[in-house]
Amino acid sequence: MPSLKATSRGARPARTPLRAVSPEEAEAWSDGDSDATLSEPQPADIDEPWPYTFQPGDSVWVKTVGGNWHVGRVTGQTTRKGQTREKEGLFYPVIFNEKLRKYFAPLNGEIKPDTDHVRTLLKDAGWL
Repeated sequence: MPSLKATSRGARPARTPLRAVSPEEAEAWSDGDSDATLSEPQPADIDEPWPYTFQPGDSVWVKTVGGNWHVGRVTGQTTRKGQTREKEGLFYPVIFNEKLRKYFAPLNGEIKPDTDHVRTLLKDAGWL
């Protein structure tokens, strides 16, 4: 389990370095079928992890360190991999709030596709 780092907001997992993912690794990780993630059980809660595979240009919702949800877009920068809350996973580069860029991991529950289901979850949680 990752060590915890104390912050003014409480304890959070210490950051581990992200590593670039080659196109071959990304293909193997997603089994080459990004539509397959839509058949995965959808999350019942907006903060729940969802092993979704994103593509550059996808419209997404991301949760910032401050706990707020923002709409964003997956960029064409390199997808990275690293330790998530449970296991190694992919981190996607996202631009949000017009100029902010950060990597987000589906297995951390911090990035979701912009779908009707996700918008319903955001509405139910009071974000929309």
